[in-house]
Amino acid sequence: MCVTGGYVTSYWNRPFFPEWCSDNDFDDTETYDTMVRIAGSWSGLALAFKLVADMYGWTHIAVASDDKKNRCRYGVKPFGNVFDSDKNYTLTWLKINSHPTDEQLDKILQQIRARTRGFCHDHL
Repeated sequence: MCVTGGYVTSYWNRPFFPEWCSDNDFDDTETYDTMVRIAGSWSGLALAFKLVADMYGWTHIAVASDDKKNRCRYGVKPFGNVFDSDKNYTLTWLKINSHPTDEQLDKILQQIRARTRGFCHDHL
């Protein structure tokens, strides 16, 4: 719906304020020339996070998000674009279902600890 709204508002020369549409496609200012971004794009967020990672010397990154396919894929994909292309980093996307049990949360926390400390256990 956001993409369609962006096209229509551009055609009508009206401002477009997408609430939760942080799709990287909206970075194309020629196509979406009337869009007013209230928050950054997912790609901008990933680049900003890389600056934080560089500042603190973090090299093992874990992104934990729910397992909804569309929204989270848009959010995590730019992190992959930024960190997977750099051999100095490892990035792991940990998918959590919408209503995790205590056991599932414990397992995710163990994976975060293992993957962000530079070691990984296959049984996790």
